[in-house]
Amino acid sequence: MTKTVTFCFDFGSPYSYLAYKNLKSITETGAIVDLKPVLVGGIFKSTDNRPPLAIPKKFTYLAKDMARWSNSLGVEIKMNPYFPIITVPHMRGAVLAKKLNLLEVYADKMFDAIWVKALNLNDQMIMSEVAIESGIDGNDFAEGIMSEEIKNGLKINTQYALDNGAFGVPTFYFNNEMYWGIDSMKFLIDDLNK
Repeated sequence: MTKTVTFCFDFGSPYSYLAYKNLKSITETGAIVDLKPVLVGGIFKSTDNRPPLAIPKKFTYLAKDMARWSNSLGVEIKMNPYFPIITVPHMRGAVLAKKLNLLEVYADKMFDAIWVKALNLNDQMIMSEVAIESGIDGNDFAEGIMSEEIKNGLKINTQYALDNGAFGVPTFYFNNEMYWGIDSMKFLIDDLNK
């Protein structure tokens, strides 16, 4: 039986980006990954957690830690000068992209736009251009991210993460276990190989 790992992520999280770029380490075990877009801001609010930018020492450390992970994984990453990115429309777009079977290419484009090209994804026009590059019609994107179906889809995904213990992203679920953070991927992979 094929093993499935659920991956909860938000484009505004540099660790979600690094984990996304390292998903091959999961699929190489024979498992499949179910990409589940969530809203990390909603998770933070519901769990009384705070983003790194709200804690100066944590934010200072973040840049150093990102560089370490970048070197370790061989993955390019730049601190986005427009950070934090308010990702509500981007994550709704991910729910829409999943419905259209375009989530992988959408995620590739959106993550790279934020963490490699360091674009201002708080700008609606730039965000829309990135969505169009992923194959979503511009009008469909604009209408889709404002639809109740897509808004509710993101709420449902975020509630799934909360109901299963999440307090941030990236968060993985496999076999009724939660694995939080990119550093926990090694434990997830160990469990997948059992």
